[in-house]
Amino acid sequence: MHKLRRFLVEREVLLGLVIFGVLVMFADFCSDMDWHFTAAVLRFLGILALFTLLGLDLWFRFRRRPIDVPLMFTTLQDRNAARSEWERFLTASRLRPPVKLIEQISSVREEDLLIRLDQDPKGSPNPEDWRRAWQELIREWEKEVDRQLKRDLLAEERFCYHILPHVWLPLSFALGASVGLRRPIVLYHRQEGRFFKVLDLSEPRRLFHEPDEATEPPKRVPEDWASLTEGEKLILHLGITDRHSFPEFSAHPDFQNAANAALVYPFALDPKWNWLGYVQWLYREAKELLGKYQQVDLCIASPSAIAFALGMAFSRTPKITVCDYQDGKYVPVFSLSEIEKRLPFD
Repeated sequence: MHKLRRFLVEREVLLGLVIFGVLVMFADFCSDMDWHFTAAVLRFLGILALFTLLGLDLWFRFRRRPIDVPLMFTTLQDRNAARSEWERFLTASRLRPPVKLIEQISSVREEDLLIRLDQDPKGSPNPEDWRRAWQELIREWEKEVDRQLKRDLLAEERFCYHILPHVWLPLSFALGASVGLRRPIVLYHRQEGRFFKVLDLSEPRRLFHEPDEATEPPKRVPEDWASLTEGEKLILHLGITDRHSFPEFSAHPDFQNAANAALVYPFALDPKWNWLGYVQWLYREAKELLGKYQQVDLCIASPSAIAFALGMAFSRTPKITVCDYQDGKYVPVFSLSEIEKRLPFD
């Protein structure tokens, strides 16, 4: 259908000349030759062609759906291992046909949709290493994929990213914060060799909707946030984990000089559930605190897809710095103020 739509749009002028030019001239010629029946048939064919094109245009407008664009971010250093994981993701998620379509209608190649991080910052306490890793991922996504699609697709053709964020939590959060609400996203989670669609953000503003009644709010630590000391800095722990030690306030090196709070779901998520309600609750509860402090260090323990969605929700919040868990300590590694220097996807 995308091919037919593209054919009609690209040849709109030619089709108009054929219908309103050639057919009309032939009909007039036949009338001049007193071939009135033939002239009537030609005019009827022109009218029929006109209504057919109008009908197709309306049908495409009402039935039009975004083009699915699979995308995988990975820290796997072995190219063959990364490629194998990509193939499994496409097969399990039934996203192989969209890849073929993308190659047919744009200059984006399949290898552009697998974005592998060359320099893995895991274990590095140096924020500069994490900034370079984020820049590498964003450059590949924005330049090699997003800009090419925006350039090659028709103005009315929309696309939706289907993303497997197989990267460390700070990078996943940073990627989500980079794209914000500017692109429709569907997020996937890998568990025990299987792939699950867990977050449909094809309408990104769903992040700010009221959570479903079936989803309980997270546990607050401390229960009464009025007891938190007011000051310049907040260290906020967001967890969806069955790790009994979470939150570990003392694991942050600055915990004695800041307010410490946590929002916790003390269990692992079932990948067959819809995870949107958990992200909505974490955002709503955390937003209440964020406005009270000038600096916020964020310590996350969750699946990577959750971190990506939280990044989307908290985008445009430069006061946030994301921490990485290293050797039992939370190390601040990436500030969202980096994103504000030049907003991607604008």
